[in-house]
Amino acid sequence: MDAPFDTPVVQDREEQQLAVVRATVAAADMPALYDRAFPLLFGALGAAGVAPAAAPMGVVHGAPGETFDLSVAVPVGSCAGAEAGSDASFASGEVTAETLPAGRAATLLVRGGYDRLGAAYEHLFSWVSAQGLTPAGLSFEQYLTEPEPGGDPALNETLIGTYLEG
Repeated sequence: MDAPFDTPVVQDREEQQLAVVRATVAAADMPALYDRAFPLLFGALGAAGVAPAAAPMGVVHGAPGETFDLSVAVPVGSCAGAEAGSDASFASGEVTAETLPAGRAATLLVRGGYDRLGAAYEHLFSWVSAQGLTPAGLSFEQYLTEPEPGGDPALNETLIGTYLEG
């Protein structure tokens, strides 16, 4: 039986520069997007000599419905050479630059398989509502551990969060 979720935490987050592959997909198509995006992202970063600054993540823009506006992302130290409206030095084909803004976010560390993420998001958003807080329409999940073939999914750690208004 899965352990219950911890109590979410509200934290101030710094602006984060990202290399992304962004697409609008149905939930069932998310694994295929991740499988396609990560080689593109790491290939473009490697070719540009840019090292990841943190663990990979997914960013959902707006409220999920039948589809998700999803950025598969790798945090980078900066968008070298990027200016407003221009791509970063690593931009190539589908890989572009994106910025997660600085701001307050409710976060929750999830331990276990990815099949727990749906229930974890329900727990997070219920807690946000119970606290009288309002989601700002930008959510994320950061994959703190890399799954290994044949590994134990119970060892996965994923940080999920949603930015808050105000």
